[in-house]
Amino acid sequence: MRKRTVIRRLPLLGAALTALATSALAVPAAAHGSTGQDTAPGSVGTRIVGGQFVTVQKPSIASLGGANHRCTSTIIAPRWVLTAAHCVGPGDRPLVRIGSLDRTQGGITAQAVNVVQHPNYNWPSNDVALVQLDRNVNTTYSPLASAADLAQNQTAEVYGWGAERADWGGPLPTRLKYARGAMIGTNCTPANPAVLCFGAGNGTTAGGDSGGPLMVWSPSGRWVQAGVSAVGPKPSGGWSGYTNIVNSRAWIRQITGV
Repeated sequence: MRKRTVIRRLPLLGAALTALATSALAVPAAAHGSTGQDTAPGSVGTRIVGGQFVTVQKPSIASLGGANHRCTSTIIAPRWVLTAAHCVGPGDRPLVRIGSLDRTQGGITAQAVNVVQHPNYNWPSNDVALVQLDRNVNTTYSPLASAADLAQNQTAEVYGWGAERADWGGPLPTRLKYARGAMIGTNCTPANPAVLCFGAGNGTTAGGDSGGPLMVWSPSGRWVQAGVSAVGPKPSGGWSGYTNIVNSRAWIRQITGV
């Protein structure tokens, strides 16, 4: 009997690239670097579902909720955090823990005071939101991609505190995890504009990885954030869909100034 795959947004618990090829590439992931380091692309990293921990500091990665983790996110400006729209809504005020590999302690904490979902959000389309903090956080901010940073089949990495089981069950890890793979296309799930599809790695995302970054190795020779984790299959495997933030750059700039 064929195994049933359910397409879902990655839950609270827990156009630039239209010509990407999807051949010979398969499995998704969630973090940054074969040892969690800011290095040029090399070997494929290990799995987030059953995977490996990040071992160097990641100052721009943040947990919405911290010990009560709901989603992964990134800080992109002193008072602004980027995440998935399905993670937060008007009136939400989660604690945000920034720059710690352990979501339960360390780093810098701030309180959300405002949530701005993309005006055209209709999951899985435009699944991106901005969370305003109650104070400035001075750190290294996640660099956002432009269309020129995206290339066919480029090396990509993903981060998250998502579930370590393919069925999205069990306790969430307290330490940040990662995997490495590649951009494999834009047709993994219906969305308009199309999502960026991550796969071909030795890992996969699950519940709790929502809102986390898709980092790509730009042709200019640097890591930049190209996407926000929005959708994936349950059980996990094969691909993960990330909202293409290139399509939202004008909106992000209007709200945050970056």
